[in-house]
Amino acid sequence: MKGKHRIVVSTKRQKYEFELRRNLTILRGDSATGKTTLIEMIQDHENDPLGSPVELISDKKCYVLEGALWKEQLAGITDSIVFIDEGNTFVKAEEFAGVIQNTDNYYVI
Repeated sequence: MKGKHRIVVSTKRQKYEFELRRNLTILRGDSATGKTTLIEMIQDHENDPLGSPVELISDKKCYVLEGALWKEQLAGITDSIVFIDEGNTFVKAEEFAGVIQNTDNYYVI
């Protein structure tokens, strides 16, 4: 994967703007700094793009991956940016690491 991808996620009150330059990006920060809020905003937009107050600007489709069916969900996602909250236990599994190595997605955890 080459290049960089600019992502803007915003509402009237909040705005996140960043660039991805690698296929795996880890968001770090203290508690209550907005990491989970960012994922929730993307999920809100993903679930209802026309009715959501969230605006999402990206040159690639963005998804939130979560829950027990993560592998099935991921099988249908290609050439996209996948956001994952660290609270999902599958993130720490070797199986997850092996599966994402064989995809063309970008991952933000």
